[in-house]
Amino acid sequence: KILGVMGDIVRAGWVTKESRHWGRWRLRWLELVYEEGTSVPNLCSYKAARMQWPEEPPRPTERLPLVGATCFPCPDDGTMAAGRPHAFALNLRGRDFVFATETADEAVEWVRSLSLAIAELALRLGGVEPSSMLAGGVPSPYEPFNAAATAAAAAAAGLNS
Repeated sequence: KILGVMGDIVRAGWVTKESRHWGRWRLRWLELVYEEGTSVPNLCSYKAARMQWPEEPPRPTERLPLVGATCFPCPDDGTMAAGRPHAFALNLRGRDFVFATETADEAVEWVRSLSLAIAELALRLGGVEPSSMLAGGVPSPYEPFNAAATAAAAAAAGLNS
């Protein structure tokens, strides 16, 4: 992890992103970062990579706090990503934000990183320490999804009590 403008950067890299208003695909630098002070994970997109920024960081083109979000690979049938390969989506407040990467491995890693961040946040909001969910300290490939389901149930139980 490296120290970022808003906090610790967990993952960063180039993606193409579907624009909100015109549906055009644009190249964006994407960062998954934990906000300083609150430790809420945010997904931020920029027009330039961090190493190209002047001294003052630019305002993100999009900043998405991941509270209540879900992340998933897009179906290969082209219904979500206009036929783009290696696509994934982030659903937040009923809206899908769609991204595509150069390789399938990159897309898998983005989904894994985002899902884990979302699950850890849900656990913290539900009063559970995320590290207590890892058996032997080594997560399985499905751990983000298992943790997310457990966290969602814990959060729902907390809301219903």
